Amino acid sequence: MKVYTWKFNIIEYIMTSLLTVILSLSVFVGLNFKVDIVEVVSLTLAFVALLTIFLKRPQLVVTFLSTFILVDLYYFYMRKDVLTKVVLEIDKYVNWLYIYMSESSWPEGFNQLTNRYFFTTVLLSVFLISLVITFLNRILKSYFLTMLFGIFVLVFQWYNYVDKAYAFLVFYVAASFINMSVINYQKAGNGKASIASLLAIAILFSSISTVIAYTVPKNFHPVVWQTLNDKFYDAFPFTKTWRNGIGSTSGANSFTTDFSSFSQNLGGPETVSDQVVMRVKADESLYLRGEVFDTYENNKWTNSVVQHSFGRDNYFQPEFDKNIKYTIKSVEIFPVAMNTNIIFSPWQPYHVNISNIYDRSTLAMTTAGRHVKSGYTVQYYKTEISASFLEKDKVVNSSDMSMYLQYPSNLPERVKELALNITKDKKTDYDKVKAIEQYLRNTYKYNLDVPDTPQGRDFVDYFLFDLKQGYCTYFATSMVIMLRTIGIPARYVVGFKMPSQPVLGSEYDIKESYAHAWVEVPFQNSGWVTFEPTAIYQETYAGASSVNNSDVSTVQQNNDSSTAPITKSNASQNSVQNKPVGSLSKNNTSNKDTHRMIFFIVLVLLLAIFAAIRYVLLKRHHSSRRSAFLYYYNKILKRLKRRGFKRYDSETTVEFQNRILDMGFSDFDKITKIYNDLVYGNIEPSEEDIVYIKEYLKKNMGHKKFSGSKPGDLIN
Repeated sequence: MKVYTWKFNIIEYIMTSLLTVILSLSVFVGLNFKVDIVEVVSLTLAFVALLTIFLKRPQLVVTFLSTFILVDLYYFYMRKDVLTKVVLEIDKYVNWLYIYMSESSWPEGFNQLTNRYFFTTVLLSVFLISLVITFLNRILKSYFLTMLFGIFVLVFQWYNYVDKAYAFLVFYVAASFINMSVINYQKAGNGKASIASLLAIAILFSSISTVIAYTVPKNFHPVVWQTLNDKFYDAFPFTKTWRNGIGSTSGANSFTTDFSSFSQNLGGPETVSDQVVMRVKADESLYLRGEVFDTYENNKWTNSVVQHSFGRDNYFQPEFDKNIKYTIKSVEIFPVAMNTNIIFSPWQPYHVNISNIYDRSTLAMTTAGRHVKSGYTVQYYKTEISASFLEKDKVVNSSDMSMYLQYPSNLPERVKELALNITKDKKTDYDKVKAIEQYLRNTYKYNLDVPDTPQGRDFVDYFLFDLKQGYCTYFATSMVIMLRTIGIPARYVVGFKMPSQPVLGSEYDIKESYAHAWVEVPFQNSGWVTFEPTAIYQETYAGASSVNNSDVSTVQQNNDSSTAPITKSNASQNSVQNKPVGSLSKNNTSNKDTHRMIFFIVLVLLLAIFAAIRYVLLKRHHSSRRSAFLYYYNKILKRLKRRGFKRYDSETTVEFQNRILDMGFSDFDKITKIYNDLVYGNIEPSEEDIVYIKEYLKKNMGHKKFSGSKPGDLIN
């Protein structure tokens, strides 16, 4: 018995360590930490062993907590300077972790902090996970809670777009199942049965469930009753703003979309989707800025310098002249099926009500958390600027605009010659900008089905002189570069253009197909002004949020959800883990609803496997009269224990029998005799003995309550 218990403790220790390793590795994947698996396993084995010894001795826990409190009180009253330093170090670490998990592009010198705190985070993570798993699995011996804790952690990661958490979830559930199976089998066998066969069966079925769950297609779509969906959304339109709500009349698209940076690998054919990704409450159609780029090289858009600042309670000062009249307006944005940490806002933002990190030069904002999970409100400046006012204004030509004048040194000269030819008769900067905008709008055809840019060709040059058709990235990129070649600074902006009409009241559905790219040009008095070179949108005379309605409308023309521009899929610059993600147009991202369905299937499969193993065990218990009698005898002991009649370790079977007889359970002495003959005399029970104990269990130990008023009586 002692040998068996020793082996069982070893297996329990191994399973606790395995579960801890799986959770730890998942956490490090979420943090984008490149850790040595041997290091994680070593730390886990050490922590689980030490914590088991520590937690099984309550006196040690009490001593540790008492010592900690006394030391803390000593430093609080006698050495506040030391305590202050400790608190400051903790605060620095928390701030580092906060920034690390929030940004993909860190401030200068941040990598040194990462190297400093890397091992601390690994050590702390493994310790905390070991503490919880050890406490649940080895101290409380609540194996189901152990599984639920891991599932909670992994689903939380999964929900926050750590895609690999799915694989860890599958393996964690499989390991948890093996863990529970071994424990339950040991209990059922009362320490006498071999666990080798159980372990083999558990591993076999867990492996099968793991392989099935892991290979099930992740991109199938749930059944959608479209008529019912439409009626429901008509009756309760606000539900479209709920997390993972599809908010769309099309069930053919993915339910969750990663926002692409629209900057890499420009060009090539594209598709559009009517998937609703956001709902916006506003009183006008707006351009919602997402990202802003300044450097064009090798047919890609990047940023030369990003100066991040925290914007917790900051109000952005206006970048236009103080004499320009304006009002403060607001727009509410609710994520529906969008994976991004970008905070979308009109130009120019005045204030946003959630913690954010913004670029000081472009005011492009990202959330301080990993992803935007709930609705937020952006206040913005709506200025009174007209076309006539812009004609009198001049573009900014200061030294800090040099990044917005960059273009490739190998750009074909004919691009510049074309820009000069278009603007040669224009007197003002504004007229030159409008001339290039109008040339692009009137000369080139809008088309999503275009070939890739030939190898060695410049994207802009190929579009202007050979392809002569394309979508918004072609038009916006070409306008920016053409303006720069004639000395006018400009920048490339991506985001969404809201539709012309709301779906209900002041609520707009923003679909994937509304993803868009446009141009901003800086004027001395007017600030940055939006221009629209893509013909399927109506041109703007000024910023989309600052148009004088008497001059021009900023709403779309000739486009609906099926014709709005979409851009090339690529690696998102806003991905926290700096890994490739899908674009708005490719529909190749993970489907949250699909994941939920798969998770449900896995749970059902596990329950089925559990039932199958239970059936196998029952069959094994009944395979001989010996195992059948022990099965029913252990069941009787469990039922008695639930009613307060536990057999003590120091108590013999006869002493326990006498105590049970005194409580009114007649004929229990016959059960004890058969048990003693079996265990100590190796006399196998007869068929009549099996029938007797089975009937005794059914008659005396059924699902009834024991009456406390009269010992031995059973009441219904």
